[in-house]
Amino acid sequence: MYSKFMKKAGAAVMAAAMVLNGTAVSISDVVAAELTTYEFENGDFTGTVASLDVASASGGKVAYMQNDGTISLDVDVPSTGMYTLTIYAQGVGGDKIQTLAINDVDQGQISIPESTGFEPVSMTVKLNEGKNTVTISKSWGWSKFDYLAVSPAELSPIKATQTTCCDVNATDETRALMSYLASVYGNGIISGQQEIYQYGPHDYEQEFEYLKDLTGHYPAIRGFDYGNRCCVLFGQNDDGSTDRLIDWVKNKNGIATASFHLNVPNDFENYTLGTSLPFDQTTYSQYTDFSPSKAVVEGTKENKYYLDALEVLAKEFKKLEAEGIPVMWRPLHEAEGSGGETGSWFWWGREGSEAYKELWKFTYKVLTEDFGCHNLIWVWNSYNYEYSQDWYPGDEYVDIIGYDKYNCTDWSTGSAVVKHNDSAISSTFYGIMERYDSKKMVAMAENDSFSTVDNITSEKAGWLYFMTWYDGGSPDINFVSDPRFNTKEDTVAMYQSEYCVTLDELPEDLYTKETPKPNPAETTTKTTADPAKTTTTVTTEADPTKDYGKVVYDKTKKSFAITLPEATKDFYIDVELPKGIEYANGGLGVTVELDGEYYWANIQWEAKASGSVKINVLDNFFNCSLGTEVIEDEALINKIKAELGKATVYEGQVWYAQENGKAASTDGVKIVSAYIKKESSSSTTTTGGVNIEATLIGDANEDGSVDIADATAIIQHMGNPDEYALSEQGKANADIVNKGDGVTGADAVALQLIEAKKIKQTDLPVTMEQYNALLSE
Repeated sequence: MYSKFMKKAGAAVMAAAMVLNGTAVSISDVVAAELTTYEFENGDFTGTVASLDVASASGGKVAYMQNDGTISLDVDVPSTGMYTLTIYAQGVGGDKIQTLAINDVDQGQISIPESTGFEPVSMTVKLNEGKNTVTISKSWGWSKFDYLAVSPAELSPIKATQTTCCDVNATDETRALMSYLASVYGNGIISGQQEIYQYGPHDYEQEFEYLKDLTGHYPAIRGFDYGNRCCVLFGQNDDGSTDRLIDWVKNKNGIATASFHLNVPNDFENYTLGTSLPFDQTTYSQYTDFSPSKAVVEGTKENKYYLDALEVLAKEFKKLEAEGIPVMWRPLHEAEGSGGETGSWFWWGREGSEAYKELWKFTYKVLTEDFGCHNLIWVWNSYNYEYSQDWYPGDEYVDIIGYDKYNCTDWSTGSAVVKHNDSAISSTFYGIMERYDSKKMVAMAENDSFSTVDNITSEKAGWLYFMTWYDGGSPDINFVSDPRFNTKEDTVAMYQSEYCVTLDELPEDLYTKETPKPNPAETTTKTTADPAKTTTTVTTEADPTKDYGKVVYDKTKKSFAITLPEATKDFYIDVELPKGIEYANGGLGVTVELDGEYYWANIQWEAKASGSVKINVLDNFFNCSLGTEVIEDEALINKIKAELGKATVYEGQVWYAQENGKAASTDGVKIVSAYIKKESSSSTTTTGGVNIEATLIGDANEDGSVDIADATAIIQHMGNPDEYALSEQGKANADIVNKGDGVTGADAVALQLIEAKKIKQTDLPVTMEQYNALLSE
């Protein structure tokens, strides 16, 4: 068992949502039922906001925000829960960013694209039963707002399909830490606290002792910074970061993360390499002539300066590597700044996204390949703006995506006004997760307030960890102890909760737990088969013969009529993705008759490449409706699911396509065939002609016990079987629901039901009927 949160029923329920809430459709792409709309021109205005006649607007008018002010609308919802807000708006004279608040609580920023019409901008928020006030406050201003649509949210599953280190030569300890982080993601949140990093002598323990005295716990993660140690301008001042980091990990069994506030001369053109400067003649802000694009060009002055800093840094990392210590490494953070190509407030982003990405890749290459630092987990900062992904260096250079949360301070009036805000900003979490196709884990890499356990769990905001910034900065702001940011009550509740992982709750084998070492050759040739290698094919099929159905494309409906030769709950479709499309999803619609009513049910399919997609009408079930009413009654849903297995005629739909991490046209995405494989009813797994019996039913990861870690292993295997392969024995052990149908999401949920004490391990395996009955209890 990794840590205490795995033992709680609440964690099991949230993990179950990863499987059962199985839509990867972007929130902005599907409008749920019970849609309610509100005209912005009917709202309350302040400042220079005014109603403006626009013929193309839904009501013939818009609310026009110019250089200041707010727009507020009261919306009513029938029950407390998560809702999708879709704002139809237009940026005037370019893309604009504004601030959204719900009931006077800041929810983060929204990005309004420039357009000749009114573009939908969606976010997920928690609304309370009854009246809620939605307020948009000027950040950049100059935007026109048409109307607001409110509907129950369809949340994407909390998942990450790429949770192994991007460095294929990562040390055993680094891979073990990465594996642990993946086990926590979506099930709990890891506590973190940044130590002060500013130049000069400091009390580095004050935040940590405050937390220990107040809550009885230290945070699990401690934040360091290597800006001082590696900056030649200060004579490479050794502030003891490495010694403190070694003590935190080796002696206290903690987790370390490090950032890199590297200063450069204000006037770099007239600076002589190797000389020291007074602090006030240096900066890490954008106010310098230091060129990040030149820093990657061999022989330039900037290149020599930057390489000197990286060489010092590499020596520190190699000291840590020799001690078996990995670091969650977060350099060049917050590059986009306030948004767009010119919004950066740090020197590394001052020349825009292309120069920044090259600098990140250069930093990765120098540290990993040239200096051989293989103890790094690379954490990259994103925002949730329209073009934030333009700053993304690429999957092969990033392990975790972080977001820096500072929404307790309002700058809209031009001066700082601090107001307590404990929102979990779920719209930002889901926005970032979906923006990068759920490939990487998403963390709160810096924060003022860390929200509350109740808000995080009720908003289903699955932040991997939080990292509260330090006390006593300039100006004198105390993030961890000031009640305007984090009250003592909230801090105690968080650190003492079962959902939050603290230092004493990290596993003893955190850095020694065995994880499979990737083969670099296989990593670089994932899609190329090697004929010289002997491969073993695992199958649960008694008869591999395919019985093909019929697929007909209807141009008028832009859908595919799929007729199968016989009723079955399992079948396959072959999907064709045009060149450049890296992901697509869609649905299979089925009309179900029950007691004289005709329900429309949707089954979802997903494809990351052209080829076969298995459809299990239970595992792939998406939703169903009667007219415009979405069905939520579990007993009725189970009856409808039972009927789905009898259906032979489906309507195939294409919902969404993605190219280079962005939404793309679905034209050319095709369902080209449908067929049935007759599955074996045997209770064993067939491997190369040899039947494998379960050694311990439920023990998917083969660690000798049956627990929530086995559910995590199944979920990861289903999301990315190449990276999270279960052994043949593990698959035989994992097949516990409807024995003989292979590894499915139902197996993972059943294991979580054990954690929730709804069934016992000795009750396994269970039939599908028993499983459905347990879910309906």
